[in-house]
Amino acid sequence: MKRLWSVLAALLLGLVSLVLVPVQARANGENWRITEYTVEAAVDAHGTTSVHLALSFDFGNDPGHGPYLTFPLRQAIANDPDHWRMLDMTIGPVSSPSGADAAVQTETKDGNLLVRVGSQGRTFTGVQTYQVNYTIRGLIAPQQAQSGLDEFNWNAVGPGWEVPIDSAKVTLTGPAAISRASCFSGDSFSIPCDAVASGDSATYSVTQVGNGSGMQVVAGFPAGTFTGAEARLERRYSVGNMFPVTPWTAGIAGVLSALGLAAVLRRTRRSARDQVYLGLTPGVVPAPGQEANIGHEAHAAPVAVQFTPPQGARPGELGTLTDATADNRDISATIIDLAVRGHLSITQTGRRDWTFTRQNGADQLVAYESQLLNRLFSAGGQVTTDDLKDSSYSGLLSDTKGALHRRVATELKWFTANPATVRALALAAGVGLVALGVGIGFLFGLFGWGLVGVAGVITGLAVMAMNNHFGSRTATGSAVLAQTRGFELYLRTAEADQIRFEEGIDVFSRYLPYAIMFGVAERWTKVFSQLADEGRYTFNTPWYYGYGYGFSYTHFASSLDSLASTMSSSLQSATAATSGGSGFSGGGGFGGGGGGGW
Repeated sequence: MKRLWSVLAALLLGLVSLVLVPVQARANGENWRITEYTVEAAVDAHGTTSVHLALSFDFGNDPGHGPYLTFPLRQAIANDPDHWRMLDMTIGPVSSPSGADAAVQTETKDGNLLVRVGSQGRTFTGVQTYQVNYTIRGLIAPQQAQSGLDEFNWNAVGPGWEVPIDSAKVTLTGPAAISRASCFSGDSFSIPCDAVASGDSATYSVTQVGNGSGMQVVAGFPAGTFTGAEARLERRYSVGNMFPVTPWTAGIAGVLSALGLAAVLRRTRRSARDQVYLGLTPGVVPAPGQEANIGHEAHAAPVAVQFTPPQGARPGELGTLTDATADNRDISATIIDLAVRGHLSITQTGRRDWTFTRQNGADQLVAYESQLLNRLFSAGGQVTTDDLKDSSYSGLLSDTKGALHRRVATELKWFTANPATVRALALAAGVGLVALGVGIGFLFGLFGWGLVGVAGVITGLAVMAMNNHFGSRTATGSAVLAQTRGFELYLRTAEADQIRFEEGIDVFSRYLPYAIMFGVAERWTKVFSQLADEGRYTFNTPWYYGYGYGFSYTHFASSLDSLASTMSSSLQSATAATSGGSGFSGGGGFGGGGGGGW
């Protein structure tokens, strides 16, 4: 029993330590403060100020490495958004009379100078004293418009201090008698503080600053006291001065944008105009040896109903021809077509689970079909929709789409060029024009003419938006497209009494992949359901085995739709699984952040 209590006590102490340690870490530095902040500053006749800063930093019982100070090297100017007021600083000797580590590290970032005092490996407690020497230029406003004096205007204690300062005192000495002196404190430097001038010196004092509150000291010298002390200004770039809207910039940008859009529309119209056989009925291809003129029709020809698909054309090929894009529906229709033709069978094993089994089809396969089947059954004679999520199938979708694009463009010659390549080039051109416009905008923005770059951005975005319109069909492709539109019209509109049966062909199954490709599989199935109810048709689908209920035309169409979406989802998952890398390989992870303090 004693041993048990010992174990429990150890566990309790462990839990207490786990709770208390983070609290201690969070509390570290919360009680730090600066008890004294004393500045001795001397400004010469040329506007250079030599500063000796002495501060007493109380670390209490929470160890610290040392203080750090930040100094702005540039400041915004009221009523002048086009310029920075530059401050030139030089850090001199830094020491610690109390014996603390006074090593100095400096870093310039985002227009600020960071001065870190101390070393990583050493910490101190209690009150430590530090002396920091530096020079600064840029604090003089010669012949200030309102006062008429040469003003020395300095935030001796900036509002960015993260620790409280019990008291701050500044002593300023100048090259001439000080005519006027003022002091302000608070987060917006609006609270008056003590300022006393005598001869060429002034003394300023305040209590309870830091933690967001600062101290501003102002001294007025007779006009002309300082020579060569004018502020050093640098161009401040902003949207307002880089992209000003003036009649000239807006006019030129508008004209260039209009010219760019006109060029895009003209190029798109030319690229999107399909070739046709002039003088022939739409859908008719010249007989071998027959000469035919090729040109462009001004208007789209009316669609005539076709009772059969274009001879020898696969559903995936026609889907790619229709919208110049091989998509997931075209791939699904191709797989169903291969099943109907006897190259594989499909068995539904669950509500959203299917198994594909390879079969020996009798007809000839084209290259992309062989490629698809070989990839699909790369692991054996059977594959499930769940198997398709494996990373080994990651390239199946993209590779098949690429093969379909090559098929319709290179082998069948339905397009003047590979539509995928043409669109990719158009997209790249659009991105390039946007980048060029941005580059020109920033380059010309240095001279206040950045708005002209907007024309490139607008033109590039127009090219990107219109990229699907690039690429045109050949005369043969247009003829096959006319036949395809006619066949689609038949599948969309045919009623049960209008179905044309072909001897020795199961019209329902044979045309089903085309109906899937056109998105009318449910309607096509309903038409044959009516024929079955009338005793005029008997469903016979040896390539498809239903789940639980055997074959039911009531659920057949929805099952096929679900199959198509499941296949696409599985293959998309396979693609997604291969993107990115393991966290064990390095290269960064999720989230991040930083801290402060020293």
